[in-house]
Amino acid sequence: MSQFHDATLIGPASTLRDAMVSLDQSAEGVTFVVEGEGVLLGLLTDGDIRRALLGGASMEATAAEHMNRLFVSGSNLARTEDNLLMLSDRIRVLPVLDSAGRIVDMLRWKNLYRLPVMEPVLEGREFEYVADCLATNWISSQGQYVDRFQDAFRDFLQTSHALCVTNGTAALHLAMAALHIGPGDEVIIPDLTFVSPASMAILCGARPVFVDVSRATWTIDPAAIEERITSRTRAIVVVHLYGQPCDMDPIMATARRHGLYVIEDCAEALGAEYKGRKVGTMGDVGTFSFFANKVITTGEGGMVTTANDELCHTMKVLRDHGTSPGRRYWHDVAGFNYRLTNLQAAVGLAQLEQIDGFLEHRRQVVARYSAGLGSIPGLTLPPSFEWAKNIHWLYSVVIDENAAGITRDKLMSSLSTRGIETRPFFHPLHEQPPFADETHRSFPHAEWLAARGLSLPTSNNVTLSDVDMVCDAIRSITCSAAMLAAAAAGGMAKATGLSATGPNST
Repeated sequence: MSQFHDATLIGPASTLRDAMVSLDQSAEGVTFVVEGEGVLLGLLTDGDIRRALLGGASMEATAAEHMNRLFVSGSNLARTEDNLLMLSDRIRVLPVLDSAGRIVDMLRWKNLYRLPVMEPVLEGREFEYVADCLATNWISSQGQYVDRFQDAFRDFLQTSHALCVTNGTAALHLAMAALHIGPGDEVIIPDLTFVSPASMAILCGARPVFVDVSRATWTIDPAAIEERITSRTRAIVVVHLYGQPCDMDPIMATARRHGLYVIEDCAEALGAEYKGRKVGTMGDVGTFSFFANKVITTGEGGMVTTANDELCHTMKVLRDHGTSPGRRYWHDVAGFNYRLTNLQAAVGLAQLEQIDGFLEHRRQVVARYSAGLGSIPGLTLPPSFEWAKNIHWLYSVVIDENAAGITRDKLMSSLSTRGIETRPFFHPLHEQPPFADETHRSFPHAEWLAARGLSLPTSNNVTLSDVDMVCDAIRSITCSAAMLAAAAAGGMAKATGLSATGPNST
């Protein structure tokens, strides 16, 4: 049997203020009103307290006056499995009572239910194609599915060349190596992104040079690039962060003016568009990831794209051990083994066949999130511009504590008690140990966003009902936090936050 926190128990003479403190300390979303040796009289959720206060009750009103006496409970004489069946998306915490009505245990919906941030959907021809690989023994890096996946990907982007690679990080390394970026060179990279571009620059012997992002777009600030260009700069890596395209025209103009390469990191933005052009087709090289949490997946895998015939040839040679195209076991240069297997490509092809449906479903999810969250104070929704098609790899928001009355981390913790997984934004690169050269600089927008941003469940199979449930949870949590803050400001309470998970109502 699971244990429950003593902070969840209060007496009938306790006040609503005591109940709110109990809710906050226990993080269970419910407090139990007991008497004597623990006989359960009723329960209170944040929703019960909110309704009482809106109805004119004071913080000094007793729990007994406003507790829910019509609660649902389990029995310690019943099988655990039968008690668990009583849990639902409405009954999230179930008190378990003995024959005398004393609370002896607590079962939690969060222990049964988990809404992940992202998970793959394999409901197309993945099994059929993989079975074909197994039946024909084409399971390594040669086979029809590698070619078919590359061709289909090239056609989807409407570009000239696409080459499969082992993962998105390998795609970045291959792009930099093919562009002959090496010791003494500098590569400009946005400060707010996953670590791969900076790590691959170092692997090539180059120095990553960070540029702040725009607080409006969350992507690299085109106006801030120029001041970081030196005589050693060779390339600019632009990252279409969380599915939002960068403002490419001024970036490309700066790059061409200084003779710099542009690498588009599209790991999180497959299908996104800038002024009608798909990301990955505007720079010298586009790089993509097919990790399990991406828009389409091969488990692990990636792709490089380019319109440059010579650059494609170079990347293909480097990808395949530097092997000469016309002479077997002869290696013109030192290369890598960055080849994707036929098995993985088979999964990728099946996934790509479904991408229009994936993106349309994501559009509906995004619209539902925006409608459900748009009126919450202190919550900034994802970037949206006429010139960009943001595919929202993850539906991400920014929490302003001063306006919302709750910190990002507290909101994440409270959502977790409801079984809702979230993810914070990436840490700014300049703050991390491998990049000590940049630690003395300030990147205020990256720092601000990183401290306040979080991503919500955005899988290809998240339902609109799931989205509604997440929105309801955020509204409930932030509303309760605002009430606590208001009460504290009025001298009626000292608590400053609240985790909310009402078992019967919110």
